[in-house]
Amino acid sequence: MLGKLIKYDLRSITKFLLIIHIFLVVATVFGRVFLTGRIDFEADEINEFLLTLTFVIYIILFAGVSFGTCIVIAVRFYKNLFSDEGYLTNTLPVTRGMHLLSKTIAGSIWSFIDMLLIYLCAYILMAVPVITVPLSEHWDEFIRLLGFQGQGDFNLFLLYMLLLVVVSAFGNVIVIEASVVLGQLFNSHKVLGAVVSYFVITTITSIAATVAMGVQGILSNSIAINSSAASTAAESIDLAGYLMDIMNLSLVLSLCLTVILYLLSYFVMRKKINLS
Repeated sequence: MLGKLIKYDLRSITKFLLIIHIFLVVATVFGRVFLTGRIDFEADEINEFLLTLTFVIYIILFAGVSFGTCIVIAVRFYKNLFSDEGYLTNTLPVTRGMHLLSKTIAGSIWSFIDMLLIYLCAYILMAVPVITVPLSEHWDEFIRLLGFQGQGDFNLFLLYMLLLVVVSAFGNVIVIEASVVLGQLFNSHKVLGAVVSYFVITTITSIAATVAMGVQGILSNSIAINSSAASTAAESIDLAGYLMDIMNLSLVLSLCLTVILYLLSYFVMRKKINLS
């Protein structure tokens, strides 16, 4: 039954998300062929305005696609469980926990696809010969500059990043779902309640992350790296170790937040569903 629910939930969101991401890929190919691919970086005077405008446009595009993905997942979750459609949904011989799990898996699949496509499109847009050729010629030196001992260590770092992307995909969806679930506890203005819940959750998460970074000493290293006055201190910091510390902290916080919010959503849905 879970498999049928996942297929149904995937079909319900894929139509909209497929259109959004096809537009993203087409816009990226257009930008690579007609914008970044035509800029002469070796010229005496680079059109800095065009280059800056291109990157601003595509940053907005990437953010818009990511935001659109979250909106589609949130709207589908709300309409299927907490709107008038929820009356029909709750007549199915399926537990509310099963509905939650199905929508979490379906949304996380698309959240993961969204992240991968954004990274891929950013690479396509920026992979011009003036960048890729020198990088490939000095790849070993580049890896050592980042603080890795060799290609093997760098490959493990990339695999760890992939794991973090997977966890983040689940975490993002569960934050959205928890916000909607908490929002429906309001007797009226459930959508507004969901929005407020989302900002409260993200604010608390940001504060917790900042505090954790301060306790672990990561925050001071970040300030040193980004401070021009502390360039000598930044040079002494192991960049690879610094990145791993951030990723370790992000993974732990994401896992904790995901588990807590998922359990919270599950227990609230078991106790109360507000369809008014």
